[in-house]
Amino acid sequence: MDEYHLIKQFSKPGEGEYVPITFIEFKRKLVGWSPELKRSVYIGSDEDTAKLKRVREINLLIAINHLSGKTSSIELTDEERAQFEEVYNSFLENGGQLMYTRRKTGAKTVSFFELKDSGRRVSEVPGKSLLSERI
Repeated sequence: MDEYHLIKQFSKPGEGEYVPITFIEFKRKLVGWSPELKRSVYIGSDEDTAKLKRVREINLLIAINHLSGKTSSIELTDEERAQFEEVYNSFLENGGQLMYTRRKTGAKTVSFFELKDSGRRVSEVPGKSLLSERI
């Protein structure tokens, strides 16, 4: 199966596909659709927005994609950011691995985050001992 869509800068996993990530930062950006380029473009502070359509402000999550080892950008709405912050607070308290996926809700596909238990809990630290004592 082609997994290229999971390791791009803007990864878009399908339902049931998970991308392990590490959170770096949030940025608030203006973005608009460019009919000439036929793609969304980020708008700087001094750029002209007259030629762009659907100009809006988004939350841009910058994270490390563990499948590619590179940084990825995930565009989030305010609701998706709130859901991420809940999962991230749980991650800070309990540890584990942040997982990014997308789910279909009605006609829309939304970004969704889950916390996966790492399964590597250390109950006690092994003490030092001599090999002769172990035998």
